[in-house]
Amino acid sequence: MLLITLLTVSAAGMFLLALFGWKRRQLVPAAKVFSALMLTVALYCAGYAIQFSCESTSCMLIAFRVKFLGISFLPAFWLLLVFYSCDMASRIPRSLMIVLFVIPVLTFAIVFSDISLSSQSQLLTDTATGSFPRLVFTNDHWFKFHILYFFLAILAGNAFFLSMVLRSARHVKVQATAMFLGSLLPWGALIAYLAGMVTSGFDPFPLSLTVSGLLFAFGLFRYRLVNLAPMVRSTLVENLKDGVLVFNQDGRLLDLNRSAFPLLAMPQQKAIGALREQVLSDHPVLLEAINAGGGLVDEREPEHYSGRLAAQVTVTPIRGRWRSNAGSLVLIHDISGLKKVESDLRDSEEKFRLLFDAAPDPILLMDDSCRFIDCNSAALRIFGMASRGNVLHRNLTYFSPEYQPDGELSSDKEAGVVGLAFAEGTALSEWAFRHRDGSLVIADLSIAIISIKGVKVQLIHLRDITEKKHVEQKLREISLMDELTGLHNRRGFMTLALQQIKIADRLAQGMTLLYADLDDLKVINDTYGHLAGDQALIDAATVLRTSLRASDILARLGGDEFVGLILESGGETELAVKARVQENLNAHNLHGVRLYRLSFSIGTARYDITHPCSVEELLEGADREMYRNKLEKKAMQSL
Repeated sequence: MLLITLLTVSAAGMFLLALFGWKRRQLVPAAKVFSALMLTVALYCAGYAIQFSCESTSCMLIAFRVKFLGISFLPAFWLLLVFYSCDMASRIPRSLMIVLFVIPVLTFAIVFSDISLSSQSQLLTDTATGSFPRLVFTNDHWFKFHILYFFLAILAGNAFFLSMVLRSARHVKVQATAMFLGSLLPWGALIAYLAGMVTSGFDPFPLSLTVSGLLFAFGLFRYRLVNLAPMVRSTLVENLKDGVLVFNQDGRLLDLNRSAFPLLAMPQQKAIGALREQVLSDHPVLLEAINAGGGLVDEREPEHYSGRLAAQVTVTPIRGRWRSNAGSLVLIHDISGLKKVESDLRDSEEKFRLLFDAAPDPILLMDDSCRFIDCNSAALRIFGMASRGNVLHRNLTYFSPEYQPDGELSSDKEAGVVGLAFAEGTALSEWAFRHRDGSLVIADLSIAIISIKGVKVQLIHLRDITEKKHVEQKLREISLMDELTGLHNRRGFMTLALQQIKIADRLAQGMTLLYADLDDLKVINDTYGHLAGDQALIDAATVLRTSLRASDILARLGGDEFVGLILESGGETELAVKARVQENLNAHNLHGVRLYRLSFSIGTARYDITHPCSVEELLEGADREMYRNKLEKKAMQSL
């Protein structure tokens, strides 16, 4: 009776887990396969429960059919879950996925046939000889073959999950370990049962699968934030009008969005994983531009065939751990509309005026003194002006903030871009404009030198990319943040610190670099567990965040090391910063009952504008001071 209750509860629990996973299929890529696996386990347990409670042969036959419907398909869905959990599903051909189900389908068909042909006397005899009712199959060789398939599937799962544990980042170690432990339980139960270690004849395998299902659910859904990246990609990247291609360090295609589909020389399924030269074999000029690190692509010339590609190609390196090359992201911005406008302008002044006024993107004409002499309606909209009179006789700098996003003066940047256009005939740049309502508009700026009635003028084409820059900013934020503490990570700190040095130089203000090391983190981990260690890091980040201003740069470099870059103002000294940190640390330790006390070893380094240095030199100096402080504290403790 106890076993029937356990199996019934297990079947109900697995069915609920299957429903739980199905409802989260949009958030977790492996959720659908997880739901299918939990459903097969539920059928396995339900069939077993019915089998134990049957008193008639017909009832027992129904129980065996239900049980083997789950048993037959378990190994196939098991392997699929392994592939999705270990992020290998995209690299495995669909044909192999289908092959995984050949043996389960044949097994179920053979078992179903055996059950249908079994006599009642055969079933009753077997029922009377053992503790639990069993069924003897006529096709015993195939049943052994299916058991071998089961063994190999579980063994493969053990190996892949162990590999995932070994190569997982620290913040997802618990997730990976839970998946690995879940894969070990059925293996042990299967060996115990086949070796005859369970003397009562009861098969412990379904109950072990129930526990595995709970561990898999914990691993897949407990850290759901890990799966935000696919959601962000779908929302931000897939809707871009520009083509996006992602290649790994070997030049193989890893991902692309819908706008890039027309560029492929093969179906999308075959393109993923193929070399760059194979994927873009129909666009050799584009391929050449990508290999060169970006640039303009115009495959229409000299034939001027409108079906070919005209685009601005940007190639951004993707950095992995330790700033190693992890691949590249290629952004293909279609400029065929601009090319068509430029071609028509050279052909006919009448066509120029028609296209000029009707163009959806802002277009302006500028004379050799860099003053606007004409503009279309779209240009008025991007500046927020009511009439052409508000634009004419002004220059680019008039509608721009004092400094461009790259830190260069707008007036200096305008002179450089215009000079390049006169020297080479065209020039491209990213430009920030100030709308009349005060908002900032980011645009791709293209300048071409053309001739109208024998007079050379500058044709300026603008394309609003404000939304795209916001998307890029969100993508950068994802890669620049430490997930555990919410602070910047090392990459984010280095990026922002370089900008902060430029600001300090411009404002002629010094800076203080604070280097804080959380003491005895290993002791906390070893004594109270890694969850307590993670909480200690979170608390340390909170103390430092309350000790610094919102304008200061605070980051976790890794492990137990934190840094803060503080722009000096109001005569604040390094000692004052240290004192504020210590005061907030003491307040934290006094608040509530705690198993351990937090303490920092702190070092500082000062950035002097009269003797500028690099971020790395600041870090090295502060690290030496921190280590000296740590040794002094240890010496005091030994007294």
